[in-house]
Amino acid sequence: MASAGKNIIRLFSPDETRSWVFPVLFEDDHYLALDKMTHMAVSHSQLFPDRPSLDNLIRHAIGADARWAVKRGIRRLPFACRIDFETSGIALFCKDNEARQKVGDLLGANEERREFQCLVHGTPSDDSLEVDAKIGWVRERPELMQAGKRGKQARTRFEVAERFAGFTLLNCQPETDRKHQIRAHLQHLRLPLVGDACYGGKLLLLSKMKPNYRPRRDGTEQPLLDRAALHYSKLSFSHPFTGETVAIESPLARDMQVAIKYLRKYSTPR
Repeated sequence: MASAGKNIIRLFSPDETRSWVFPVLFEDDHYLALDKMTHMAVSHSQLFPDRPSLDNLIRHAIGADARWAVKRGIRRLPFACRIDFETSGIALFCKDNEARQKVGDLLGANEERREFQCLVHGTPSDDSLEVDAKIGWVRERPELMQAGKRGKQARTRFEVAERFAGFTLLNCQPETDRKHQIRAHLQHLRLPLVGDACYGGKLLLLSKMKPNYRPRRDGTEQPLLDRAALHYSKLSFSHPFTGETVAIESPLARDMQVAIKYLRKYSTPR
């Protein structure tokens, strides 16, 4: 039903018609961090019941006595925190309830350091930005959040990593953990994520940047990025059991690497 190589875990759908490979970014007796691809939820959503989720795939694998789970003696593997369906990068899981409670206390107290990479529309004038704006629900839209004067306190720091013509690659350090915090704060700055239609972002199209672009015969075009351009790249925290610093890193997702390659070629800043 499921198998694991030395540095990967393979998960199968319940009907075994699909499989996904997840590189292992970190593992010890208490925690397991996987490199999540885009278009994969961490947990099941009632709003989107047809989306695959890591939590359901892992539950199925454990119930089927998958080799990787049996070898580790894992009977439960709850997630430590959620990241969005389209966001790629670090997904942290806990091997027992005590581990989950302890890391949950750290995350709840913001005693960890997280870093994301994102590609946005626009070019900020400063190389460093900070947003200190509350995050609240959008009325009658439970799937959306909004930055402003209503909601829970939230703070995010942004650093320019690379500039392009009309686009910017940013490093993001959220100092609090609110739903859609980075996406809502970027909308607040009028620097929406590329591909994030929910918060004002548009698809990244090669036809908009490449001179003499030749369309397909049928006139259609595949976007360079078909999702919100957000990647969870770094997580560090003091290990709740050993006191040692845990540092987890995920390399930038392949689709974002390709997008940046084309931006460097055709959208150099003037």
